[in-house]
Amino acid sequence: MPLERYHGVRVTQSADELVVARPKTTSVMGILMPIPSADLPAGMAFNKPIAIRKPADAAGVPDDVMAEIDTALDNGASTIIVVLTNEGTEAAERVTNAVGDAATKTGVHAFKSAAMLGLPRPKLLVLPGFRAASAAPADPVIAEAITVANDIRAQLYVDGPGTTIEAAKQAVTLIGAQRRVSISDGPILKSEDGVVVARPSSTAFAAVQAMLDMNRSPAWAHTNVLLEGVVGVSLPVEYGTEASELNEAGVNTIINRGDGFRTWGPMTAAVGTIWEFVNVVRVTDMVHESIEAAFIEYIGRPMTKDNLDLMSMTGRGLLKQLEVEGVILPGSQFGLSTDNLPETGVQGIVKFAMAFEVPAPIYDLRIQAHRQINVAYTALFNSVTGRFETDAAL
Repeated sequence: MPLERYHGVRVTQSADELVVARPKTTSVMGILMPIPSADLPAGMAFNKPIAIRKPADAAGVPDDVMAEIDTALDNGASTIIVVLTNEGTEAAERVTNAVGDAATKTGVHAFKSAAMLGLPRPKLLVLPGFRAASAAPADPVIAEAITVANDIRAQLYVDGPGTTIEAAKQAVTLIGAQRRVSISDGPILKSEDGVVVARPSSTAFAAVQAMLDMNRSPAWAHTNVLLEGVVGVSLPVEYGTEASELNEAGVNTIINRGDGFRTWGPMTAAVGTIWEFVNVVRVTDMVHESIEAAFIEYIGRPMTKDNLDLMSMTGRGLLKQLEVEGVILPGSQFGLSTDNLPETGVQGIVKFAMAFEVPAPIYDLRIQAHRQINVAYTALFNSVTGRFETDAAL
């Protein structure tokens, strides 16, 4: 209540209210593509993000850009942030413009300006046309995009070399154990105006993840999902030994067991670590970002017991909601940290702590079979009518 006197009646809404933390959106894709300056559509600009929600929003873009948008929409993406960069006249210029500049937010850094323009922040980034290298040095555009993915807590989808299993595995070693990078190897084949064309599989993987985020939750990883609009793959991989070898090395692939082309692999490039599964990384990022967004509302409030209790309730409320929805496992915790000291409290510093766990995807499903000789044959013999009781005949 106000402390200053006023002759009359005033009703004021309490400022000491609970802030409800809402899970942040995770399903927005981001696609960066270089195009010739002459092909820049009217009304669009290089390095300026635009939102695509339906094919009509992309009217006038070059065919290669439209092909990637088509792949994304076919496989369930709902919102795509597109950034176009100037292809230039030489390969070096194409790379330089795509790398861009962090200060001016050009190239891959343009994804960071989407929110400032009132657009959704992209969380699933794709770089069609830039493949992971299998020999040093690594692609500079991918290297720069990794820093952007880390800044905005996004997942970066990267295409492998698309040549051999060995080359794909070597590409992972060049990129390193990056938990916000998911590599898919082998282009998809699409029919475009009656012609079969190879297109990056990274767009399809990101779109599948966007679809799962929207229809289920980010706890579902981009694996074992039937692809739409795909007529083949340029690098067939057999289910079993070959697919497992790639997945175990941190490479996602596409298989066909006779029922269509399916994404296969929930992996990040951080294979062999606790961050090797893409859903674990993404849900963790989502929780952190959701807590940050909610707790910004508490900045400036007096450090009182009531407000500290409200903050604890906000954190516990979000984690409980995610538990109920199956996004995280039961048993999460959120509360005031025991690290708080008078010396830090007087400086306005308050410390909270939380603990939660994201369910790992079912990856290695093992079923042990046993023979039931005694039970099966005993049941068979007992089921036959007209049995002869040999003991009674003696």
